[in-house]
Amino acid sequence: MRPIITLTVVGLLSAALLAVVDDLTREPIALAKAEMKRKAIEAIFPFAFDSLKTVKTEETAFYEAYDKDMNMQGVAVESSTNLGYSGRIEILLGVSPEQKIYDYKVVYHLETPGLGDKIDKPKFKEQFRNRTLEDTDWKVKKDGGEIDELTAATISSRAISDAVVRGLEYVKEQYPKPTEE
Repeated sequence: MRPIITLTVVGLLSAALLAVVDDLTREPIALAKAEMKRKAIEAIFPFAFDSLKTVKTEETAFYEAYDKDMNMQGVAVESSTNLGYSGRIEILLGVSPEQKIYDYKVVYHLETPGLGDKIDKPKFKEQFRNRTLEDTDWKVKKDGGEIDELTAATISSRAISDAVVRGLEYVKEQYPKPTEE
């Protein structure tokens, strides 16, 4: 009987400690994620912007970048795919008001270091610039498309292409269009 009581007490104390640590770290983690997102958005847009406006939908979030005169310069959209070699890949995709790609930033992945993690390198990302949903065959070249795949990381290349297409589709189909005033 004594081991059962000891294990129960240890289990309860462990659960209580985990709950306290979770409560104490929840807000700092949320703040760190928000700051990481802000820095990713700043890296996506090749120009300085003065303010961001967030628009959330059921499936994603859009971040409008405005200049000092409050002219919208671009939109970043959260997108993801589960087709990565090691599972989920999350990106922020930045597009112009005309829905041409500026850049993307990988915010989460578990791809193989030295191979699949090159999906966030400038040399690979450059091929996506100024493309739109309609003007590109989004498959990798190995599959008959226009996207150069990374050597030994074709699955990761396909996954990024999928995440970019999803982001472009979100912008095309879900992004709330500004109303004329």
